[in-house]
Amino acid sequence: MHVLHKVLLLLVLTCLKQNAFGSEIINGKKAKKKSMQYMASVQNNEGHVCGGFLVSEDFVMTAAHCDEKNPTSVVLGTNNLKMVDSNTMRYSIKKCKHPNYTGVASGNDIMLLKLSRKARLGKNGKIKPIEIPSHQTKLKKHQKCTVAGWGATETYGLTVDELQVVNVPFINLETCQEAWRGQLPATAICAGGYDTKQGFCQGDSGGPLVCNGKLAVGIASFNNNNTCDYPDVPNVYTDIAKFLPWIQDILKKKQCYIQQAEFPAKMMQALHILTLLYALTCLGQNAHGGEIINGKKVPNDLMLFMASVQSSDGHVCGGFLVSEDFVVTAAHCDKANPTSVVLGTHNLKKINNATMRYSVSRCKYPQFKDSKFGDDIMLLKLSKKAQLNNRVQPIRLPKGENKLRDKAKCRVAGWGRTKTGGESVNDLQEVDVPVVNLEECKRKWRVMGRKLPKNVTCTGGSGIKKGFCKGDSGGPLVCGGMAVGVVSFNLNCDYPNLPNVYTDTSKYLQWINKILKQKHCKT
Repeated sequence: MHVLHKVLLLLVLTCLKQNAFGSEIINGKKAKKKSMQYMASVQNNEGHVCGGFLVSEDFVMTAAHCDEKNPTSVVLGTNNLKMVDSNTMRYSIKKCKHPNYTGVASGNDIMLLKLSRKARLGKNGKIKPIEIPSHQTKLKKHQKCTVAGWGATETYGLTVDELQVVNVPFINLETCQEAWRGQLPATAICAGGYDTKQGFCQGDSGGPLVCNGKLAVGIASFNNNNTCDYPDVPNVYTDIAKFLPWIQDILKKKQCYIQQAEFPAKMMQALHILTLLYALTCLGQNAHGGEIINGKKVPNDLMLFMASVQSSDGHVCGGFLVSEDFVVTAAHCDKANPTSVVLGTHNLKKINNATMRYSVSRCKYPQFKDSKFGDDIMLLKLSKKAQLNNRVQPIRLPKGENKLRDKAKCRVAGWGRTKTGGESVNDLQEVDVPVVNLEECKRKWRVMGRKLPKNVTCTGGSGIKKGFCKGDSGGPLVCGGMAVGVVSFNLNCDYPNLPNVYTDTSKYLQWINKILKQKHCKT
């Protein structure tokens, strides 16, 4: 019961504000040449995604949540990412994620990356590992440590090529817990981002917290996304000392597999409960959209344009048919690696794969980086023309710029859960939502410390109990029989206090129409 009590406290604290994966370096400075020779740039096919640090000639350490970015390699031996010799500096990797990691809220946010070949070390070289604790480290309150990364240097700024470093004070766990209004994961330590303008924000998770000048004691995990330049809660790191048996076993065996027996079964059960309750009680965390809250089942002869966007694991996003060749969805759905769409059924238990399922190729809007920056739209090219009939029909797009009246009634639909933390549904759900004036929407989000991107529209989720939440991004906002928006993101679910945010389809008509006309992705 003690563990479950801590779990419930953790839910409260982590849901009070939006968490961000760590480490833009705020108000830092360029790292000196030949310093921090342990730093690693963790990269996927598109480039840098996370920080990391070399702990042996075979392994780099980073955050477990970086696995969501599908990293494929690390770069060692340079502080400038424009100066990379792929032949000598780049190493392919194998991922060794902590077996008990389920999400940053439950801790265990640590991963080892096995290098494809030994790192080229040397006394005069550019690559040297950093020490990690040999036992539980005792740090003093306000002790000066450092954190480094290649992330942006201000909230929503551009990433940098040259490694940045900043001094941050260690914060004792009691103060950190109080600032976060509850109980942090048992595997966390804190530094910076509190009563100071120095620390990290989103962009470079996995980098080391270095204390005593030479000891990596923590891994950048998460902080408060709403306030990066002027943080009001401490930055949170994974405490490396808590994982020494697991780390040392892997470093010794030089392979990932070990027995998953480090945490008792009761602890694991509690962590699984945490994961469920976290989704259930998070009222202050941004979500990619589309549980339909307080909606109703859609009749079979309506919304014939609805598409279930699916990966190999099943439904991941909503979408909508706009021609016999293309479905529109949200660009951030690309992270779920969708491989097909299902058309012609409102019940996902009733799918005829031969006639209803279509393989897809993805046409993501080229400027898309993250939903917080906008441009959250993607076209899916069907492998064969959709069979248009009394169960499958495309929906119209606007012909020009959307001019929606304030409080005009529109509809949003999806297969997501019908309440926060509830189970997803098989039957398509819809709900009526009122249009929210864009300037009013921007003002309300600004009060919460969030600047809305351009090319969005807003409905519902503010002063009413109807709208969407996590689970069905990519679905359409339907007004006057037209798809005027694509479900993008919101703040919370059962009792929303901010409008829901959609991508404004009318702002992308030129791009959409060009692809629809040429019937392929390249524009």
